[in-house]
Amino acid sequence: MLSDHCRDFTREQLYALVWETPISRLAKSFGLSNVGLRKICERHNIPTPPLGYWAKLAHGKKVRRPALVAEEDGRSVSIRIYGRGWAVVTPEVEKDQVAAITASQLHPSIVVADNRPLRLHAITAATARALRAAKMDREGFMKASPNDGVCLTVSDSSLDRALRIIDAFARAAELRGHGFEEHAGGIRIVVDKVPFEWRMHEINDKEEHEPTASELTAQTKLEAQQARWGQAYSRPPKAYRTWDYSPSGRLSIAFKDTTLPSWRHEALIGLWRDRKVGRLEDYLDDAMNKLAAAAVATRHRLAEVAEKRRLEDEERETRRQLEARRDRQRKRRDFLINMADEYARYRRLKEFAVHLKQEIGVARDQPTDRLFEELGLLLRTMETEFLREAIENAVTRLGLFAGDDLRELPGAVDAD
Repeated sequence: MLSDHCRDFTREQLYALVWETPISRLAKSFGLSNVGLRKICERHNIPTPPLGYWAKLAHGKKVRRPALVAEEDGRSVSIRIYGRGWAVVTPEVEKDQVAAITASQLHPSIVVADNRPLRLHAITAATARALRAAKMDREGFMKASPNDGVCLTVSDSSLDRALRIIDAFARAAELRGHGFEEHAGGIRIVVDKVPFEWRMHEINDKEEHEPTASELTAQTKLEAQQARWGQAYSRPPKAYRTWDYSPSGRLSIAFKDTTLPSWRHEALIGLWRDRKVGRLEDYLDDAMNKLAAAAVATRHRLAEVAEKRRLEDEERETRRQLEARRDRQRKRRDFLINMADEYARYRRLKEFAVHLKQEIGVARDQPTDRLFEELGLLLRTMETEFLREAIENAVTRLGLFAGDDLRELPGAVDAD
């Protein structure tokens, strides 16, 4: 059984898909990038529409669609594509997302101040207080995750910039009507009632560790000990670390959908960071728009899940009621069969009583007379069991009817 994150296609199926749907939209439905999907097609010799193909097609211009060349060995190839959640966007979801992004873009662009504001946003202030109490690790980072602040890992040199970004983003979120909720491990931003985890961290630089004189001495002793006692490891152990990590000054911001398990790929809404072509501050509007679109998708997904569970619950309840109805039907049949058996016994005993009275006669103060009295008492007791009131009491006590059983019974059966 395939995982939710992979699907199998033949070359013919994937070829048909890429020529029926633009790569950008198809890749998004697969949870891939445009480049990633094109590379998969190139690897399997599947032609893809050239630049401008869909624009020409939309304007009625003549376009060329190259044929799919069969593999040399003639075999049917299965292509397995792994994606992030396969979040297929329906037209309804896409329409709502466009509306949400449009509404978000009506607000001014997010501008990060050059200097820290005198009056910090409550979330920024809580983050700053938590960092003041945090200790710096050996790599030069401080980490804080206050319930009422952003989970932030940063060096002292980047702290001021990180707080200014948090402050600008928090104010912009409030301006758009978004809220916040405290949570163990960091504040959450709530967009259209959907909570998202908010994290920031400074990316570290990695350099090969240059061992000190004492570390080299320790390494020599370790190697000598290993040579003395024999090879104990697949690779020689080291007495010092391999890499050194240090703050790079590059910041990143990430948001996760908290309605999904954190380990699932699709839980990550997006990650934005400093790049060669732009700083993190340049991508804050994009991050805000992505949150608006993600909230729409999440609400639709949760509604679908709720509807699916409702239908499953209804189906289970229907099966339970059907089984209970069948069980009551079995009980009614058993009840009737037992009553018929009991009535047959009553008829035999009554005939037996008549026979005894005719053949033996009745005397007084004899054991036989006492036996006749017992038989008469038994017959009178049994007669009461066949009265309408007694039968209705038994039916109620045994729970032979419930709900719509009476309406669903077939037509009355004529009794002999």
